[in-house]
Amino acid sequence: MINAFKSLSLLGSSVGALTYIGPDVVGSNSDVKVAQFNVGNSFETIKVTPQVGFDFNHKFGETMRLISAKIIAGVARTNARAGARVATYSGTILPASSNEQDRYSIDEYDALFVTGKNQHVVGRVRSADAFNRNDLILFSIAPNYKPDDRNGVSRDEQTNEPIINNYQFNFIPKSKANGEVTEEDYIRILVKPEEYDRVIEDLKPGQQVYPQGLKFAFVGNTSTDWTVYADQIDLAPSNQAAGTTPKADSKPANEVKSNGSEAKKN
Repeated sequence: MINAFKSLSLLGSSVGALTYIGPDVVGSNSDVKVAQFNVGNSFETIKVTPQVGFDFNHKFGETMRLISAKIIAGVARTNARAGARVATYSGTILPASSNEQDRYSIDEYDALFVTGKNQHVVGRVRSADAFNRNDLILFSIAPNYKPDDRNGVSRDEQTNEPIINNYQFNFIPKSKANGEVTEEDYIRILVKPEEYDRVIEDLKPGQQVYPQGLKFAFVGNTSTDWTVYADQIDLAPSNQAAGTTPKADSKPANEVKSNGSEAKKN
C-alpha cells in the first residue's frame, strides 16, 4: 500500500477554540461515544474520542482544550456493508484552565492536515509520524491528469493537450535501500506542475530530495488512506530538512485558513 501511515499526531491548539456541544456516537455500529465541539466560534464541528473516564456532562458552550491528539482511520455509518473509511480524532480533553502540555513540542508539528478539494486546513500535524522526510530516495515521477465530467481526461481547449493536475513523486526510505524495502514503505507525494517544471532538469532516479511545505489529506480508498502534498522539492537539505524546523505557528487553524501564506511556512 502507498502511504501506509498508522496515524498522525495533531496539535490540538492549532485546530482553534473548542466549545463543547455534547456527546454523540459514531462508527459502523454506532458504538463509539465521542465528544462534539464547535470550532473557532463557527458552525464547523469536530468529534473527538476522548480519554477513558471523560465526563460528557459538561455545559454547552464550555471552552475546552485538546492535547495528545491523533488522526487515525475509522469507519463511518453508511448503507454499505463495510462502511466508509474516514479520518477520526482522538485525544485528551481538558478544561481550558489546564496547564497540561502535548507530548511533542510545537516545533515538531511541521505539516498541515487538510480536507476537501480546496484543502481546508484543520490543524497542524507531525510529519515524522508518517515518514522521515530527510530519508527519501526518488525512484519515479508520473503525471496525474485532470478528469472531465465523464471521468475521462480534460484537455486544453486551445492545444488539445491533456491537463495535468499534479505530479506524483514516488519514494522509498534511503535507510532501507539495501534490500529492506517492503510493500508498506512506499511514499507518494503530489507536487504542482510549476514546482515539477522548476526541478525536473536536476532530478534523476535514486536521488535524495527534501520535500517542504507538507500537507496531509485523508482519502481512505483501496489504494491508500492518505494523500500527501508538497509545496516545494529541495535538492539539498535546508535548515528545515536537517531537523531544525522553523517554529510552528500555534495560531488556531481558522486563523491560518484566512491567510494563505501561513500554510506555506512549513
